[in-house]
Amino acid sequence: MDQAGPIVQYADERRSYVTRQIAGETLIVPVTGHVMDLDAIYVLNPVASRIWELLRSPITPERIAGTIAGEFDVPDEIAATDVAEFVESLRSRGLIADAPAGS
Repeated sequence: MDQAGPIVQYADERRSYVTRQIAGETLIVPVTGHVMDLDAIYVLNPVASRIWELLRSPITPERIAGTIAGEFDVPDEIAATDVAEFVESLRSRGLIADAPAGS
């Protein structure tokens, strides 16, 4: 995996999200213009939930992959690939962004 800078959960005045734990699953509900978009709810499995939790603070994809590999007992290469794919899906949906400089 290429060395990437830190990434973090992202919201702004136009678009944000609400995160809830329900029955052992993490749900992310996008909010646009103070209205919840119930058609775009994201349900996260335990690994994705842990990644989302790690993204509360600026962190690199490499550190996320290392944490996932250790906590879920998967090979480093698989963790790195899976984290990269999930991070890209979060980025494409506007849920994460590069952390501000100096983070």
